[in-house]
Amino acid sequence: MKTYRGYLFLVLFLNAAFLQAADEPLKVILHINDGYKMVHLGASVQNIRKELGKDVDIKVVVNGKAVTRLLKSNTENAEIVSSILNQNVPIELCHSAVLNNRVDKNLLIKGLVVLETDGNVAVLNYQVQGYIYIKM
Repeated sequence: MKTYRGYLFLVLFLNAAFLQAADEPLKVILHINDGYKMVHLGASVQNIRKELGKDVDIKVVVNGKAVTRLLKSNTENAEIVSSILNQNVPIELCHSAVLNNRVDKNLLIKGLVVLETDGNVAVLNYQVQGYIYIKM
């Protein structure tokens, strides 16, 4: 009998937790470390917005060599970044990647945010906050 009550309590508890989570908007973290996948990133943001709506909380974290492809002089990527930012999706850059790749912050595309923390740590923190991780 105690086992039955334990299962019943567990099922009711998990059901309540699920219902609470269901009221929250969907949260997605898109992680990119390959600057040649920017077109894919832009399309992914657009598709998520189109399929799931404007209420989805999307964030982008960029690390590795990808930060070198986010300079103002790269007009193709500047257009993609502008499109993503116009959809209320912040793009955050790993400070370690910016430093290690010797990227001048003044040359970055307008609107990008350099994190105070490492990009991988940021991704982990977002996952702890309930964000769904998608690797580009």
